[in-house]
Amino acid sequence: MLLSQDASLIRPLNLYLMVYIILVFGTLQTLPDVSDEPCIFKITLRNFRTILSWKLKDHSIVPTHYTLQYAIMSGPEDVITVKDCTNITRSFCDLTDAWVNMSETYTLRVVGHRGNSTLVDCEGSLFPLIDMPLEPPNFEIAGFTDHINVTVEFPPVLPKIVHGEGSSFYLSLVIEEKSGNIVKKHKPKINADIAGNFIYVINELIPNTNYCISVYFEPSNLGTINRSPVKCTRLQPEQESVI
Repeated sequence: MLLSQDASLIRPLNLYLMVYIILVFGTLQTLPDVSDEPCIFKITLRNFRTILSWKLKDHSIVPTHYTLQYAIMSGPEDVITVKDCTNITRSFCDLTDAWVNMSETYTLRVVGHRGNSTLVDCEGSLFPLIDMPLEPPNFEIAGFTDHINVTVEFPPVLPKIVHGEGSSFYLSLVIEEKSGNIVKKHKPKINADIAGNFIYVINELIPNTNYCISVYFEPSNLGTINRSPVKCTRLQPEQESVI
């Protein structure tokens, strides 16, 4: 897909977000206090995969295996044991195929074992719309005389949690262009049905000039921005006309 810098902008629906923030705060009031829990949970969207990780506060406790369970706050009270994250040796779990709704609160339980002994039993909760930061996508740049092509990598199919219920206007892509002290932000529209890579063209640039580009997602909840490392190029000089 080829987009130009005149592409329309994504404008978050403030009212939509306000309603969900109210719902979050209302839900959090019913959750147990987890400040004394032995684990710290973290969720992130990494290369468009929903990755849950956990870290033990007491580093002297070293389980050899973990099992992850979760339940959906608004759904039945059934606890789901994640098949691919049962008796695992790593301290993270890919939940891309399990979690499909950003507007749900998920309660968590991780049990750490060593042999037949349970060393740690952690509980917590996460609300992806607020708690899940977006890591920047991979991208490449190609400089020409007066424009730069920015190729942003997207998977063939976006995970359901990105384009499913409760995720409207979540993908607000920003392509930041810097030359000297001048910074410009480009915000191409990203549709939920985007498939594969697309090229965004930054036009009307000055030949024989250095430009640096970074790409990131602007969070709809005013959270922390995770910028990509910059990639720089010097545009080609204009060719002198031959008389």
